[in-house]
Amino acid sequence: MSKQLTVCGMTIKQDAEGRYCLNDFHKAAGGDSNQQPAFFMRRAETSELVAELEKSAKTQSFVTLMGRNGGTFVVKELVYAYAMWISPKFNLEVIRSYDRLATEDVAVHASAAEAVLDDPLTYMEKVIAQARVLKAERDRLALENKEMAPKAVVFDNCVALRQESLATFVRLFGE
Repeated sequence: MSKQLTVCGMTIKQDAEGRYCLNDFHKAAGGDSNQQPAFFMRRAETSELVAELEKSAKTQSFVTLMGRNGGTFVVKELVYAYAMWISPKFNLEVIRSYDRLATEDVAVHASAAEAVLDDPLTYMEKVIAQARVLKAERDRLALENKEMAPKAVVFDNCVALRQESLATFVRLFGE
């Protein structure tokens, strides 16, 4: 199970590969419209960094997912680059938050420290509730993957055997 990262009081989502949601970092940084993840990802410097990361990576350095739980999910190195692009202050906050998480297995933002000490039970209840939501989502996705696996095999076999395009496959099975 991955550890939960919190930056500036904002919980940062992760995908199944452990990549972090840049959209959550954007919100944590204040949500300035000029600092949207899409603008960062289009920069030449970012493209060069992605190319370097992809040379040695076992997984994609970023993915963009659509929908309610979507966003741009990136590896840690791109998180640091994004934070540096935002501001030195935000960069330092991200580094310190990640360091707390990496060394202590939990990252409590400085602004929440007093509340946690005053009422640790409420804090733990929130953590447990969040863990239940994450587990339910993981279980739902696992079930969805299990249900879709046979369909993917059929698609792969049909395309491979008949050398059909996706459009032809959809027309054939849509009738």
